[in-house]
Amino acid sequence: MLLTLLLEIPIVGFFFKKRKRRTAYLVCLFVNLVTWPIINIIRLKTEWDLNLVEIAVVIAEGVGYWFLLNCGWKKAALITIVSNIVSFFLVKLVHFEPDILPKKIDIIR
Repeated sequence: MLLTLLLEIPIVGFFFKKRKRRTAYLVCLFVNLVTWPIINIIRLKTEWDLNLVEIAVVIAEGVGYWFLLNCGWKKAALITIVSNIVSFFLVKLVHFEPDILPKKIDIIR
């Protein structure tokens, strides 16, 4: 989630003038805090195609930006498409080996 936020927040801010940029950052944070857990629950608990779920998330985030930032729907769609395409492909490139994380037994000790 941290990687997604680090990628999407600056992209969303790029689309707004300086006086509205802070609000855009906060809305992006809020929208991602809502959608990220949902997509991961769906990913872990269902057999749904992840690409279709990501399309639904793009639509949901676009609607969120449209209403919360009071921008036109075309601008909201462009923001969410650009930010999600960038984060989708860059997150796909990053691969963490499970061995880098501590085992549950090591955490308890």
